[in-house]
Amino acid sequence: MTLHVLGKGPKTGSEIIDAIQWHRKQVYEVLESHYPHRVRKVGNGSLMSFKPSSGSVYPMLKKLVAEGLLIKRNDGKYELTEVGYETNKRILGSIVQHSLTEPIDRSAIAIETALNEIDSYLSFLEDIKKEKLIIHEKRLENFMERLEKIKKSF
Repeated sequence: MTLHVLGKGPKTGSEIIDAIQWHRKQVYEVLESHYPHRVRKVGNGSLMSFKPSSGSVYPMLKKLVAEGLLIKRNDGKYELTEVGYETNKRILGSIVQHSLTEPIDRSAIAIETALNEIDSYLSFLEDIKKEKLIIHEKRLENFMERLEKIKKSF
């Protein structure tokens, strides 16, 4: 998300936090409007916290600078490097192609976000020992069936 918001131009750390908060809220509003029974609410019925903590954002910014994806300018704003821009484009694909004046397809962003989450969870499950997964075999089979239905629908 950090690379995505910086794809729109340089920002300070607090501007990045605000932009991530805005993007998260937009994505979850789309998800909630399309899949109200699937969006989990917590506590008082609100969606998950949209605002990332500075304790998570600033270390990430430092790491992205160290990896050469961002630079921190003299005015305190972070900016994508060429490598950062190319990485952003590779991760987010066509979402990055939108200009500021072109409307963004929010459902495409929600789909991309969901698929990225699924990919992350699959990577996690691939690392789990098979004996720990066997007790969840029925559930995993159900997921596979649901994915097959989705695949057959297009």
